[in-house]
Amino acid sequence: MNEEWNALIQQMPRLLEELKSQPLRPCTDRSGLPKKGIYVFYEDGKPIYIGRSNNVRQRIGLHCRPSSGHNSATFAFNIAKHEAEKEGIKTNVTRGQLETDPAFTRLYLKAKERVSKMDLRAIQIDEPITQTLLEVYAAMCLDTKEYNDFDTH
Repeated sequence: MNEEWNALIQQMPRLLEELKSQPLRPCTDRSGLPKKGIYVFYEDGKPIYIGRSNNVRQRIGLHCRPSSGHNSATFAFNIAKHEAEKEGIKTNVTRGQLETDPAFTRLYLKAKERVSKMDLRAIQIDEPITQTLLEVYAAMCLDTKEYNDFDTH
């Protein structure tokens, strides 16, 4: 078991470099994205959010689609929640309650528009454990902790 773990961990720097070497593409351009893997959203050239999915194209679409709900566009929801906290909006309620709050809805719509203007990079990673480890490793290395908190919901 330790050998398997060590082999996985030793892959992380190489996989992160592979991810960082991918061309930046607009969020709206999902052609050529891998089926399964890791993706990174960039704003003004800075990595801001890491995600993983077994259907990257669809997942990116959900993040970027104006009609996506709070359970589909979680990155935009996290952005909106941060902004709501700055504005003094009570955020220690359920996601559903927040989504019905007009003040939060305004921030959420703005956040979804913001995400749709971001760029991204993605790489194919089929194996779930490698996906998980790379997501956490990349979030730590690229310092995306503002929106990647890995807390349970």
